Amino acid sequence: MGHKPKKEIKHRAAKQLFEIIIRELEIDENLSDRTIMITDNMALLEQLKQQHIEDIKNRGVVELFVNGAQQMYRQNKSVDAVIKIIEHQRKLQAELKLTPASDRKVSGVVNPEGGDQGDDFTAF
Repeated sequence: MGHKPKKEIKHRAAKQLFEIIIRELEIDENLSDRTIMITDNMALLEQLKQQHIEDIKNRGVVELFVNGAQQMYRQNKSVDAVIKIIEHQRKLQAELKLTPASDRKVSGVVNPEGGDQGDDFTAF
């Protein structure tokens, strides 16, 4: 079943992210209209992130700000935007259960009932 990203998603990295997430959701049999919508949002965020990264490459982490006769350096606002986008993408990954903490392989290793009875701390 060939799912395609929204037409607004044009950046190569965003399209690749969309395809990767769709493949992972198909493996987990978690593909639905809701998860496709979240995947589109993640791809759009990736596109925005790439645009901000390009801005940082062009203008640098700090930029010269001129206000009349006053000149000063200030942080490029794209830096904060990239950090916020990454945080939001992590939240969406968790929603799709695609984070390492939600990985079925990792979660199967830890016994939630505390199966280890030989530890004094566990008995406490």
